[in-house]
Amino acid sequence: MVDEPKLRYYAERNCSPIEAALGQIAQNTFLETVKPFDASDHIQGRLLSLFSKLLQPKLVVEIGTFTGYGTFCLAEGLAKDGRVFTIEHDPKRIDLIQLNLKSIEDKAVIVNESAMTAIDKIDGPIDMLFIDAAKREYLSYYEALLPKMRPGGLIVADNILWKGEVVRENKSALAKALDEFNTTVAADTRVEVVILPYRDGLSLIRVK
Repeated sequence: MVDEPKLRYYAERNCSPIEAALGQIAQNTFLETVKPFDASDHIQGRLLSLFSKLLQPKLVVEIGTFTGYGTFCLAEGLAKDGRVFTIEHDPKRIDLIQLNLKSIEDKAVIVNESAMTAIDKIDGPIDMLFIDAAKREYLSYYEALLPKMRPGGLIVADNILWKGEVVRENKSALAKALDEFNTTVAADTRVEVVILPYRDGLSLIRVK
């Protein structure tokens, strides 16, 4: 039987290292938040960074900033004049987010308002979208932003397996919403999708 903690440690140890500024964000997240594991971990962060570097996006939209760890990773592959437009509805998090993203403040636009209000103001084309906010609203975010995505653009949605509840008969309301999101995306001929069962599940969606 594989020792999962050891295997995870092995995988993390053999991923590329992170910048000191990102390590500080991780430390601040553990010191200043009640649920630090809500942030992307080392492997997921390197995956977001890799996608960004492959796409070299001019516009990345992130729904759900939390403390800015994922934002920093998404910004690592931006085109020279690129920006990450990151949306966080909780005003109590903004000071920490601004502190954590100080070193890339010219690349990150922090928006403190409801996601749907902010989405209405975004003009495309969007090269990359990262969804990690209110789970009941995933489908609304997707439907509102898909028309603004460029062909070949990438959508990444986090937590789409919701602790395994999506396959249970007695699903919670959140699991039902995510299950509907997953099945809707899978049937959408405008995109192609693959689900990675890593951590709480990642959906990788390429816009045709």
